[in-house]
Amino acid sequence: MRITWANFFHIYQPPQWSLQIIRKVVRESYRPLLQVLRRHPHIHITLNVSASLTEQLAHHGYRDIIRLITAAARRGQVELVGSAIYHPILPKLPSHEVLRQIERNTKVNRAYFGSIYQPRGFFFPEMAYDPRVATLTQQLGFRWFILDEIAQRGELGAIDPTFRYRHTHTGQTVIYRNKWLSDYIAFHIPLNKPNAFWDEVDHTAYTGHAFITAMDGETLGHHRPGAERLWERLVTNKRVQTVTISELIKQTPVARPTTPRRSSWSSRPEELRRRQPYILWDDATNSIHQLQWQLCSRVIALVQKSVKHPEYSKARTLLDQYCASDQWWWASAKPWWSQKIIVSKATEWVELANLLAPKQRWAQTYADHIIHTAEVWQKQNRFKRIADRYLAASPYTYVHYIGGKKITSS
Repeated sequence: MRITWANFFHIYQPPQWSLQIIRKVVRESYRPLLQVLRRHPHIHITLNVSASLTEQLAHHGYRDIIRLITAAARRGQVELVGSAIYHPILPKLPSHEVLRQIERNTKVNRAYFGSIYQPRGFFFPEMAYDPRVATLTQQLGFRWFILDEIAQRGELGAIDPTFRYRHTHTGQTVIYRNKWLSDYIAFHIPLNKPNAFWDEVDHTAYTGHAFITAMDGETLGHHRPGAERLWERLVTNKRVQTVTISELIKQTPVARPTTPRRSSWSSRPEELRRRQPYILWDDATNSIHQLQWQLCSRVIALVQKSVKHPEYSKARTLLDQYCASDQWWWASAKPWWSQKIIVSKATEWVELANLLAPKQRWAQTYADHIIHTAEVWQKQNRFKRIADRYLAASPYTYVHYIGGKKITSS
């Protein structure tokens, strides 16, 4: 039986990221993925390229990657989608900041990819969704967006990809990814056993004759070395027809109403029941997160009221970049933790505030609290205990990969 498979990939690097890491990811992930597309013209994917990454590819001499993506899009193999330029958690930002991030992403990507960049679909960074942000994307003309399947009912196994879902309020098409099959490729499947994937497809009753996977593009080759070769074997299987999301939408004309729940692609059912939809970036029990958001909100307000300040233009650009989600992710300890990044990002917020209000001390006070709390967590190994509990409590994902390293509970 022929199966329709829609592959969605998101590729991103934080603003002003390490050139060494950019080079490594290009070599291990981006270039191999694009080479697979050139070798197999029948393979179609949907791709979100954060404009933060696009800027850095161009700046560091990797315009050939941009050209390869553009060429694949012109061939119809790649569907490009919209997003927010510096990968913020959009539900946590004021609407004016959300609109600015999305519009800047479109402007920058169109400048590099040209007229082929006409996105119909939208990717919420980390799939962090709420109804307000969906309304904003609808106002900007996006026709569909992709979410994790847990957003449908707050549980897994509630989707049917043979049907198209229509948002009850915005009228947009909502695409739900299959969480288990996506995570199985990213974290679980033995790299030398492609048939194990098809066993999972056959045993996952709710996939029907079509399924949708979505993951970070860096998973292939960079986070999980060898996964890029496995993926090529999977998508070239004779039982598979690969399609873009928009192509899948055309094949599924019957629409069902849906009202997605606030969630992310990392959400677990128990977190949604506790009304913690973005726990890796906004954990009510994580004092570092709460201090980071308080500092962020105050700096946003400062920049908004400083439009006539001589340093406003510089501050405005830095604010866009500093809203990137990574600082909260590395402070989650679920399982991600980096005291170095927590400290450096807190310091950046202070430097930004000092551009506009150098005599005020509130930003430094917030930063001191953040830095001190991170030091305590580090010294007392609290971050490790949180990480172990989080990994051990996972119903299906006991292993994570980042930069080729395996992260497991002890």
